[in-house]
Amino acid sequence: MAALERATRRLGMEHFAATFLPLAHERLDSYFIWENWPGQWFDRYLKLNYFHSDPVVRLVRRSGRSVIWSQSLKLQALPSKSKRIMDEASDFGLVDGLTIPLHSQNGMDGVFSVAGRRAKLTPAEVTLLEIVATRAHRRLLDLAPSAAPPREDCTVTKAESECLTWCVSGKTDREIAAMTGRSPRTIQTHIGNLQRKLGAANRAQLVAEAFRRGLQR
Repeated sequence: MAALERATRRLGMEHFAATFLPLAHERLDSYFIWENWPGQWFDRYLKLNYFHSDPVVRLVRRSGRSVIWSQSLKLQALPSKSKRIMDEASDFGLVDGLTIPLHSQNGMDGVFSVAGRRAKLTPAEVTLLEIVATRAHRRLLDLAPSAAPPREDCTVTKAESECLTWCVSGKTDREIAAMTGRSPRTIQTHIGNLQRKLGAANRAQLVAEAFRRGLQR
């Protein structure tokens, strides 16, 4: 969590929060992991149980992908309550932000959000925050007591390892294909195989899991 806070502040985003997901009938209060929201906004958000009507949370849960608020909501026809939530957030200094889904083997079980007044984050900054947030979440899961059996070591082929290294470097499928002399479709297959082997729901989680298992240095 401290690493997340440092990364967030280095990027000029004043506020952040990480939370596990409550069930549909539960309130959010006891699920927060770490937060630095504006105090009055945080109190209001909890008191009025805004979480289950939050349009950003709904979009992230539906898509399973990271969401930049301004980009993803501008074309949405929001219900009045959802629009009010975003308007009020802006009034408290949360003008724009990024919300990242946190996945485990059981599916999506949390979100990490950063927000503030600065201009929207660049794609590279989004990727950085995805990797740091996913790594922090994985560490939390490692520290939590669990009855689940440990994962078996997986075997990664030479071609998959090469693709993984370029993936960690932030290269696209097309770029990796050009550098390795393979087709983009073959690269997609290798990345898909790696995600299945490592139990990763997306590329950010794949990168974090690869470092955790020592597949990348």
